[in-house]
Amino acid sequence: MKVERFLPRKRASYRQTTDTPGSFADALRAGERIYLSAQSGADPDGNIAAPGDAAAQTNAALDRLEAALIAAGGSLEDITKLTTSIVDRGHRKDVYGAISRRLPNVYPVSTGLVVAGLPAPALMVQIDAEAVSPAAGATGVQRYRKYDYPDWHGQNFAWQGCMVAAGTTELFVRGQTGSTLDGRGTVGRGRRPEDAAAQADLALSNLTALLNEAGSSLDDVAKITVYISDRAYRAAVYPMIGKHFRGIHPVSTGIIVQAFARPEILFEIDVHTFPKTAGQPRMRLRKYQSKNARYGTEQQPLDCDFCMTVREGNRVILRGQTGMALNEVLKGPGDVVAQAEQAMDNVAVLLGEAGAKRSDIVKATVFVTDRAFLAAACDVILGRLSGVNPAFSALIVKGLASPELLMEVDITAVIEDGPA
Repeated sequence: MKVERFLPRKRASYRQTTDTPGSFADALRAGERIYLSAQSGADPDGNIAAPGDAAAQTNAALDRLEAALIAAGGSLEDITKLTTSIVDRGHRKDVYGAISRRLPNVYPVSTGLVVAGLPAPALMVQIDAEAVSPAAGATGVQRYRKYDYPDWHGQNFAWQGCMVAAGTTELFVRGQTGSTLDGRGTVGRGRRPEDAAAQADLALSNLTALLNEAGSSLDDVAKITVYISDRAYRAAVYPMIGKHFRGIHPVSTGIIVQAFARPEILFEIDVHTFPKTAGQPRMRLRKYQSKNARYGTEQQPLDCDFCMTVREGNRVILRGQTGMALNEVLKGPGDVVAQAEQAMDNVAVLLGEAGAKRSDIVKATVFVTDRAFLAAACDVILGRLSGVNPAFSALIVKGLASPELLMEVDITAVIEDGPA
């Protein structure tokens, strides 16, 4: 499969005054799939539009997403998923109101996060979008369980969305929480670990139902991204994940965020789902049981079946990589540069085992636990990807799987020379 790259950049918003050591692109196209860099109120030169104005920054981000999509042969109508990160829940009305006005009748699936920070201190919102743009005459994206709320959960903005957006090779699912699918209630409305567990159990039951409605199943899930709002919830929610995904072995990334769309939400899960393609291989490499794995310097009592790499046809997706070497030794305690170097060493090995290489990477997403770590971690990762021009995103989060982990990188690749 051919991968085309559009609108390459030399500068990222985490460094306003110097070029990044490795360039990235605003859009990449592989078949019908368009991979996009996250966009914000920062322009390609690092200048930030309208400091203090969340709506204006949202519109600036959407302008850049639209330009990237057009360059790749698509449009805003091709957006299948939005992951919207804001630094204050109070910005939701302005941010989501602006998105709603710009995306009439698009009905994307969505995930909403409140994060510890964005690549520049003045940024208020960042939008990470996924898109599918079928060729003329090809089957279009099917959107399941569309909804249209004039006042989203009493938050004073209109919103149109759906639960599942299905392209021919990938399904996008709305981030699932402890809310019922009819939107009428949320379980686990306290702040205890058992409340987070109840929310995770319902979220995964909802996910099963939604995938089944779209002709898929949990067996097709390649990756899960688990968001929680307190590290104390990890030991409660992961056994629920283990129960629902027993024997499936997805890759995983675990993130601790400040908060979610509504105060009662403690847990949210995103999935990366590839329906089986006739004649194409599916490989789950380096399977492991999480209770036998180290996170930082310790094991955690998490009863989950995971793996390090999933390859579906010519697509490869990795477990979030950190300073944990593949032999489960933490490299660079307290040193984000050493951890980022180790993470990218891991990436090289894992891609190679799946028949891919560095130049096949189409998207890199970096999480750091402190703004002080952002530039150093991103410099390492973009430096390792010099000349590759992947799509790129970065977030500052509250925490990762272990306090010793300072950074994590998610990697997606498309092997250009076709399946093995």
